[in-house]
Amino acid sequence: GINAEYGESYPPQDSYPPQQSYPPQESYLPQQSYPPQQSYPPTKQTYPSQEQYPPQAYPAAQSQQQIVIVTNATGQAPPNNATIAWISCLCFFWPLGLIAVDKSNKSDSCAGRGDMEGARRNGEAAKKWAIASIVTAVVLGVAVGVFYSVVVSMAYNY
Repeated sequence: GINAEYGESYPPQDSYPPQQSYPPQESYLPQQSYPPQQSYPPTKQTYPSQEQYPPQAYPAAQSQQQIVIVTNATGQAPPNNATIAWISCLCFFWPLGLIAVDKSNKSDSCAGRGDMEGARRNGEAAKKWAIASIVTAVVLGVAVGVFYSVVVSMAYNY
């Protein structure tokens, strides 16, 4: 073809050479066939009459008194204090707040298993750890504030 813009001429393109075919394969030996099998489903079998067997008797029911104790089955789960635990973890001293969140999750797990006493104990522990987190953050904040004000006032006095 001719490229009119540059005035150059290119030789015509040759096509690809024809593909060679695969060599002929040697013939395979015929495979052995499987031995004849019984057809599925098997032919219908006849079973002996049920009348020749004696009737089966179940063991006599034994009268045993069973005692079932259900505690707090319909009551609500005790509070898990998750809200204060998460607030103490995210806004105050996070290491203690993280323990509070863990105790809150354990309270939920115990309530899900039906262990209401364990749920109550873990919920109260979550509340205590959250309060400890808040108190620790306030005390550290006051201590840092006092330290900073003392250092700044000493720097201006010299």
